[in-house]
Amino acid sequence: MKRKKRNSQHILPVALFIGALAVWIIVRFISDPHHRYLIWGIDVSAHTGKIDWEKVKDHKVDFAFIKASEGATLKDKSFRNNVTRAREAGIPVGAYHFFNFNRRGIAQAQNFLRAIDGVELDLPPVVDVEEWGNVVRRPRKQIIADLVDFVELVEKTTGQKVLIYTNKDTFKWYISETFPEHDIWICSFDHTPEIEKSWTFWQYHHEGRLKGIQGKVDFNVFYGNTIEWKNYLNNKKR
Repeated sequence: MKRKKRNSQHILPVALFIGALAVWIIVRFISDPHHRYLIWGIDVSAHTGKIDWEKVKDHKVDFAFIKASEGATLKDKSFRNNVTRAREAGIPVGAYHFFNFNRRGIAQAQNFLRAIDGVELDLPPVVDVEEWGNVVRRPRKQIIADLVDFVELVEKTTGQKVLIYTNKDTFKWYISETFPEHDIWICSFDHTPEIEKSWTFWQYHHEGRLKGIQGKVDFNVFYGNTIEWKNYLNNKKR
């Protein structure tokens, strides 16, 4: 009887350890990023379709990045309405520009600045830099120079540090050496983004569905807790 009691005393700690390990594995390697990170949001454009922001709010969305412009001339037709309605629903918003590899950086920055002129935003300006959707016809060095021109003009005009959206390959080719101090919004469908830099936002899903949104929507998380999120919102200016 004593031997059995001694064995049970050893079994309990082992069982607790195994249980804790199982929970850690589920959280770290299996669970959806929405469950691993406290702050969760979306990004949208005119292509997303009609959005009922009051219904979106019911999903406890913490932020929304909204497309403002693309290239040197295109402006997103839904941008201003989306910003207005999202902020009325109490959702912090930011604006992003899709960077065209075959247009001058200054012209693109001017297009973006015109698009957001007079619009109240809660998050820093974003430049979306990715080869997907681009036809690369110019040397890498020239593309980087135009990207630098874009970032410098936007930062000078807005007084805010630009957040850079990118993916693993584009980060390596165009971002890592040129913008080592800038926050990164990484697009990655891996379980955990694999880039040689800490990320600030992570876009992990392109085909999400939410009540109130007509089309598919991108899902994102913020790397930080609720206090860090409040500090980020309060300190978006450089």
